[in-house]
Amino acid sequence: MSMAWLGCWLMMAAPPVFTPDDADLAVPFTRFTTQDAYQRTITGYLSKPPKDAGSQKLPLILFITGSGSQSVFTPHGDKINSSIQGLLYQLAKGRARILVVEKVGVRFLDAPKRFGSAEEGSKQFLEEHTLVRWAEANAAALKAALALPEIDLSRVLVVGHSEGGIVAARVAAEVPAVSHVAPLGCSGVTQLYSMAELFRRRAPDGQGQAAMQQVFDQWAKMQAKPDSIEDFWLGHPYRRWTTFMKHSVLEELKRSQARIYLAHGTADEADAIQGFDVMRAELIAHGRDVTAERIEGGDHGFFVKDDKKSGMQRVMGNVVAWFLPAGESQ
Repeated sequence: MSMAWLGCWLMMAAPPVFTPDDADLAVPFTRFTTQDAYQRTITGYLSKPPKDAGSQKLPLILFITGSGSQSVFTPHGDKINSSIQGLLYQLAKGRARILVVEKVGVRFLDAPKRFGSAEEGSKQFLEEHTLVRWAEANAAALKAALALPEIDLSRVLVVGHSEGGIVAARVAAEVPAVSHVAPLGCSGVTQLYSMAELFRRRAPDGQGQAAMQQVFDQWAKMQAKPDSIEDFWLGHPYRRWTTFMKHSVLEELKRSQARIYLAHGTADEADAIQGFDVMRAELIAHGRDVTAERIEGGDHGFFVKDDKKSGMQRVMGNVVAWFLPAGESQ
């Protein structure tokens, strides 16, 4: 994709305006707001440029977090904890800018008792958190950042973990400027299949089919009230499930032209490994540029038993090295 084409695309698309906030958040990120296609105010955080960057344009990495109504920054004593965007910031070592977006209806430092769940989410969050609307929020923030003169438009990565994986794939499909995409630890095919397979795997001997049927019965129940934010299943409202479960990471990736990095643990108890295997094979069969890590014994966070190293740090390090290979000019 040529630089001229990217510039024309940004001009024709009338990118959202990047409006920075001067507040000192005690993190190496600048908070900003922009407007998305639904006329919502979207809050994002862009890492500050390294002091020696000068006029150098740097690549951009958008990280999309997993499920739950927690902020992307949360309090921990007198300090502030970062989500994986903080790890990416460390791994990039000043060679890329890191972008992360706050979910609509979530405020800076919101920290529910149960991370990953929507049960303590605000009404606005419950109403707004659908696949299409959350992907649009990220796409708007990404376009706003790409319009900044200090961003290298030739190299743009979107990486998402767990629930964020399918959102990353959709953003890559919707924003042509995305050159690399990394959906990690996510369903691959529809989450409806992934959940049914996990229920089957966990069931006692001889009860696998009945366990799978429970998932399909629950799906049918949700179809009767697809937009409900009062009815919950496994920590999330029907409105969330009905919008995420009918889409697949695979189909979204097929709509993009980006290079792809996949990673999944064989012992993942949140998303079945079978979906990863199908997705990988399908993408390769369609001639896509795919790099894949199938982590034997790895859990949802890529941790392998008896391995004291952080699986997440290892995988994210591999993703950054793939996106920013040593010795390659930026």
